[in-house]
Amino acid sequence: MTSVKITDLGNASICATDVGGFVIPEFMKTPEETKEIFDKVPEFKFKDGDLMLCTYPKTGTNWLYELLMMILRKSSKPIEGNKGDLMLEFQSVENLDKQPSPRVVNCHLPYRYLPLKDMKAKQIKTILCCRNPKDTAVSYYNHMTGLKPYNYEGKWSDWLPVYLQGKLEYGKYTDYLKEWEKEIQNGVGYPLHIMYYEDMKINGIEEIEKLLKFLDVELEENLKKDILHNCGFDIMVKKQIPPAIKEMLFKSDFRFLRKGQIGDWKNWFAEAQNEMFDDIWKKEMSGSSMWKFKYTDPRS
Repeated sequence: MTSVKITDLGNASICATDVGGFVIPEFMKTPEETKEIFDKVPEFKFKDGDLMLCTYPKTGTNWLYELLMMILRKSSKPIEGNKGDLMLEFQSVENLDKQPSPRVVNCHLPYRYLPLKDMKAKQIKTILCCRNPKDTAVSYYNHMTGLKPYNYEGKWSDWLPVYLQGKLEYGKYTDYLKEWEKEIQNGVGYPLHIMYYEDMKINGIEEIEKLLKFLDVELEENLKKDILHNCGFDIMVKKQIPPAIKEMLFKSDFRFLRKGQIGDWKNWFAEAQNEMFDDIWKKEMSGSSMWKFKYTDPRS
């Protein structure tokens, strides 16, 4: 394990940690601490009633974490803390075990690194949330340029090709999806519910209904609406972040929840970049028939 600096096409560098052939964020920890946490993820032990939330970075984790926690608590009151409190590759086992139930354990790691043994043994209900790859890329770029630990000042045009090459943390989104698709086709061995970021934005109540059915939870109609409202972007963006955390992590002009829109990628992708992205995505996802993404909002 070692700290690494990934260089974009403009020679600007991005700080990360190589945990042994796989790169993840530094998480303000030493490489040794990050590696120790990473190595323990596959053997993580769930508590009764835990949910597992799986997402590639910037595909709606914070949003869905809040929504799931409200559903489990049967309350529309905004939760304290955030998804980082129960993030497998960020927190030590000791810190995770201190978190009270109900818990929404979450992880950005690829399928092969998940605590699959316990997920299957305890039949942990698992939610996989996906987002269209172009908006995901834009959100990820802004994430890396806005957080201090990355120490990154590069341009979008220099970042995008390196991202598509899979040289950044967590690897390629295409690899993440293809690995999941293969395992789903083979049968994962535990209850799994797949959601799309865009469907939640467009048909929130319908998606909550599907989620409640999967979780076998009943809520009153008004509570469903209140939860959806309080998990909306305009409400969540106002959630107070402790000043010490903001000072430590955020650059002065950074907002963790930036836009939350469908189709913002059109404001970022030049024509040549869009063609490059489409060509690479089509080639790498050839043979895949599972994922159906929406790149525009039909309501706009």
